[in-house]
Amino acid sequence: GKSLVRRKKALGINIVQLSERERLINNSSPTLLSASISNNEGDDEDQCSIGTNTVSGCETITGTESSLSATTNLAKCICGAGSFALPHVFLEQGIIGGTIALITCGALATYTMKSMVNSKLIVSNSNIAKGEPPCTSYVQLAGSTLGSTFSKLVFSLTLSASLGVCSSYIVFIGQTLESLSIDPTSTNIVRQIFPDLSAFYWEAWVSAIFLFPLCLMRSYKIFAFTSALGVVAVLGGIIVTLANGIFQDPGGGITVALQHVAQQKMFPTSLAAAFGGSFGTVAFLFCVNFLTFPIMNSMTDQKQFGGAVTNAVFGTAFFNIIFAALCVGFYGDQTQDLVLGNLGNGPYLSALKLLLCIDLLFTFPIVFSSGRQIAENALIPTDFGSNKIVNMLDVVELTPLTTFDDEDNNNDNDNDQQTFKMNQNLSEQSPLLLSVARGAIAAGGVLICFSLAQIGGFGTVANLVGGVAQGTLAFIIPPLVAVTLARRGESVLDRGGEPGQLILGLFGVCVVALTSYFTIIGNIIP
Repeated sequence: GKSLVRRKKALGINIVQLSERERLINNSSPTLLSASISNNEGDDEDQCSIGTNTVSGCETITGTESSLSATTNLAKCICGAGSFALPHVFLEQGIIGGTIALITCGALATYTMKSMVNSKLIVSNSNIAKGEPPCTSYVQLAGSTLGSTFSKLVFSLTLSASLGVCSSYIVFIGQTLESLSIDPTSTNIVRQIFPDLSAFYWEAWVSAIFLFPLCLMRSYKIFAFTSALGVVAVLGGIIVTLANGIFQDPGGGITVALQHVAQQKMFPTSLAAAFGGSFGTVAFLFCVNFLTFPIMNSMTDQKQFGGAVTNAVFGTAFFNIIFAALCVGFYGDQTQDLVLGNLGNGPYLSALKLLLCIDLLFTFPIVFSSGRQIAENALIPTDFGSNKIVNMLDVVELTPLTTFDDEDNNNDNDNDQQTFKMNQNLSEQSPLLLSVARGAIAAGGVLICFSLAQIGGFGTVANLVGGVAQGTLAFIIPPLVAVTLARRGESVLDRGGEPGQLILGLFGVCVVALTSYFTIIGNIIP
């Protein structure tokens, strides 16, 4: 379609975004989503990208996706690499305890996502009545209701979630390749070429040789195939894991497997076991609230989003409960941080593990781009001027003079407009310096992800990211927004009223505090 330049604002930083048609892409737990939508204010070919909707929003949103498509995308957000850590969660929580934790987390995440949708619609209607653009992002919602401090908090937590998820990918790849490399009984290709390499070395080399160069890419259309690859890899991994446990190791069929499940502990033995190494991992999967707006904005009928959330969350919860419980029955106390480590390294199982690693290898830069764009907007100085705008978003066609209206002010004065003169020589103004700055930001981001990966295993990283960043975005901010709107007289709370919202918020505070404390005490501090 035709290039469309829109004026956006992210925490006071003026940027320009080139819209382009993209498909929702998600291969694992929380990631960067892009949705293609139409612009009704002009040519039908004009597009408005909402890929960075966690940071900024478009002025006009018209979705094209059905409720079924939204359900599928949400399910893909939830089911991913994190599913392979759930068996260890059930080992810590117990079969019944893990089931309760998973259903509770899923139910509360569903409730707060629906609450966010309702709050978003209220704020959007209020803005439209004032002649202002509708609310289209989590950051905008927080800023409109709770003020700039909470807007910056949501901004920072979104960045943390992006980098945290990326670090969990590095851990997953490192642990999986290590299991292939150190197995003396296997003849898999990794063992033959790179024998006896630890997870640290795998994480370091993969980050430097593959992830950093991939993160320098400015267009991710080449990675579109990873959406289908991710579905095949994850579903294939779950099915193969179950089949291996039922028929081969330990074997005995489904009846024996169910008997082994009944012999496992049913509840956690301590508060530390419940939160220190497990509940945050459940939140890592189900608390995808910061992806609510991109998916909802992509829908033709946004009123159906609530049903899509319910179907996606409880459908994946049912599937994951069965998977996790059976795996604990297979391996008992030997259940590893990633259950893939309990599998052998025969030809087919090795190929499956490599497929999952390749999938995450190409998913990493897509997820990373969310945090990278936030960092570029915040760190690249305005001295780069229009070069930053043009090159960051790959704008190929701009008129010699482009004007952007200040959406925060409607006064007819000279401050209402910011004019950037862009001539054909712009791309020649310090392109090397701009590339170096981008490269430094990408390198710093990858280094941060690698450093976070050294905190512990996949479960530890997922527990910390899910319990802190995603837990705050799911359980603390939404009830605060709902109560604020109710006190303004702009909405009516449900039957729980303010006490119910307060209890939900306190639950979120407890999740964040306990997860942080027990994870740090148990895994970070010797």
